[in-house]
Amino acid sequence: MNILHLSPDFNYGDGRSYYVYLLLKYLNRYGHNAVLFTNGGDSFERLTDLNISFKASRTFSQRLSFPRSVKLIAGIIAEENIDIIHSHHRFHELIAVAAAQISGRKVKTVHTALSIVDRRYSVEFKSGKIIAVSRSVRDMLINKFSVNKNKIVLIPNFADSEEIPEYENLPVKKNGFNLLCVGRLHKEKDQMVLLKAIALLKDKSISLTLIGEGPEYEAYNDFILRNSVNARIIPPVRKLNKFFIEADICVLPSVRDPFPGFMLQSGLFKKPFIGTDTDGIAELIVHRENGLLFRKSDERDLSEKIMTFIEDKPLADRCRMNFFEDVSKNYTEKKIIPEIIKLYEDLTD
Repeated sequence: MNILHLSPDFNYGDGRSYYVYLLLKYLNRYGHNAVLFTNGGDSFERLTDLNISFKASRTFSQRLSFPRSVKLIAGIIAEENIDIIHSHHRFHELIAVAAAQISGRKVKTVHTALSIVDRRYSVEFKSGKIIAVSRSVRDMLINKFSVNKNKIVLIPNFADSEEIPEYENLPVKKNGFNLLCVGRLHKEKDQMVLLKAIALLKDKSISLTLIGEGPEYEAYNDFILRNSVNARIIPPVRKLNKFFIEADICVLPSVRDPFPGFMLQSGLFKKPFIGTDTDGIAELIVHRENGLLFRKSDERDLSEKIMTFIEDKPLADRCRMNFFEDVSKNYTEKKIIPEIIKLYEDLTD
């Protein structure tokens, strides 16, 4: 089966890009021809390393280039004998649906809804099937966007089990007590509440590594400097393994998040996890069973949860091992990729 994936910039520090990368990696591993068309990005080397085909055009995501992009994708459909167009952003879904209609071929369309969004347009979610990566996303599609529930398939976000052998072979070298948070530096991710929580603790042995880039970088860096917070901000990197092995706790303070990849990776790496009591995070994390939940935007509650894991090692160990069991059993490519393939096959039968 030939599958064309459409996505915005393909970057290391982007959860959507990680999701698309895993689809490309494992669909090709399963014998399908999955290729990518994107606007650009900094992480194409992980595709070339796997001999995965991709095309990029800097005008692909520009609204004024919509007619040109539709014709371009319609041409690729014909040239590559495409069976499925799988889009991963609302604007690119619009391109996919339009290109499929003018291609003259019986190409099917699939869209993965990876975000919880507010603004409604009249042209989104028109693909043959819509993948919701969590119950929160599914409910949003039905209640806010009036998507027919029969079009929606719940297939969760997932992580890559092959990262674990690399992780286990890394040497352990730690100082103090290390927290890790990975994600775009954005108000929706709300890393500021994490910085404020560490500032409240006033314990220099507790350090934080933030990995990401985005519009809140200056605000976060300024807070770190003004308050002498023991934290560092690192640009996105290809391999997170070193940072996971150095981490004692992983924290995700998002004010909303559909079903974050960093959460799933934390489970695979057997790390105690603290997340907000919202959306897809609260769907997976059961408080004091496989992690801890705190009230979103509440730095005092978060600081208390951090100290709970630091002071109660048996609880942290129980949570991290339960979390590992949950993720390794239900949220890796071993379970999810066959579900994606079955969806494709059902569409093309």
